[in-house]
Amino acid sequence: MNKPAKSPRSEKLLVNFLHFQLKKHFYRIYLDDCRGDLPAGPKLYSMNHSSWWDGLLIFYLNKEVLKEDAYALMSKKGLEEFKFFGRIGAFGVDPASPKDLLRSLTVASTLLKEKKSVWIFPQGKEEHIEKRPFTYMNGPAYLHDKADDITIIPVASYYTFRHDQRPELFIRIGSPLKNEDLKSMNRKQKTEYMRVMHEKLVDSVKKDLIEDRTEPYQLIKKGSRTSSEWLQWMKSPLNKRRQT
Repeated sequence: MNKPAKSPRSEKLLVNFLHFQLKKHFYRIYLDDCRGDLPAGPKLYSMNHSSWWDGLLIFYLNKEVLKEDAYALMSKKGLEEFKFFGRIGAFGVDPASPKDLLRSLTVASTLLKEKKSVWIFPQGKEEHIEKRPFTYMNGPAYLHDKADDITIIPVASYYTFRHDQRPELFIRIGSPLKNEDLKSMNRKQKTEYMRVMHEKLVDSVKKDLIEDRTEPYQLIKKGSRTSSEWLQWMKSPLNKRRQT
């Protein structure tokens, strides 16, 4: 399996398409970036997977906010159905095939050695946002075994309805996992440690939303007006006319 060949034209077309689609389907998208000052070198982002939107979200987040030379592992079946993902830096993996999984991780390892950023869904499939414990494959631990200088960064995405007609999306990019701790662990221990830390990150976003605490988050995408907002807008001048 070769490194995916990106197409700047495809990337531009998809960014324009996503601007429209995200405005249409989400009321607001928020980000809390907790990475701090990162060490130089390759970065492996591990993100929870609970929605069809996740792959597109990774692309949009990287192109519009992080602006890194990033690639992403996605399901082989999904890549076969939506081949354009291969032109924006995605490469397929079949978790059910050990041979194919190893081949895909080898590509990821090569990209990391080239100082690229790689995104991975450690759950290997979509799972409900509230499922605990996460299914957690050992791909990130394998990649750390191959090159323990990589920076591993957990990412939480949380889709929710709050006070408006359409859903909102909250993203928290966590602090890098401590390499000193990971280096002392075997692969099984690393995987369990990563799972626990990732679950805590997702749960921290959930707790914020339950307590209606949104101050840490920056608005990165504002959706189109909802029906309720249009009704309020229409109602306002009508009330003014009645008062006069």
